[in-house]
Amino acid sequence: MIKPHLQNFGLRFALGSLRKLKARDKSGALLLSEERRLRTVALVWALEDDGDPLSAELVDQLERLSDFETVAVVCPPRCFGALRSRGLFFETLPSRDEVARAGVACDWDLYLSRRVSRIRESWAPDFEFTLGRSPEDYLEQFRRKV
Repeated sequence: MIKPHLQNFGLRFALGSLRKLKARDKSGALLLSEERRLRTVALVWALEDDGDPLSAELVDQLERLSDFETVAVVCPPRCFGALRSRGLFFETLPSRDEVARAGVACDWDLYLSRRVSRIRESWAPDFEFTLGRSPEDYLEQFRRKV
């Protein structure tokens, strides 16, 4: 007779293997590190997520990333509660409206490009996934309208 804890372990291992097989479609993934690290990090750019609180596309992507040790999402602040309840990390970039409301005169192009760089440096992701606009497209559109 198999002990219950061994049976549960075997079941979890089998289900994890099935999830990995299903997630082989990584057309939106960008490999950033040549070496596979023990603790894998995924960074998701969802700068325009319009779900309430999360879009179906973002939820689907987060489920695919469940095998990663750490997942960080760059998204609007309204998503923070839903991400926190899932045990995920999150970051944000100010929107054009937030910048306009702040009324602060500064070099926003420089600030935002440095902020994107700091996010990438601090998380040092193995994979980056983009839902919607890429950070570079976000910066370019921001430059044109501010």
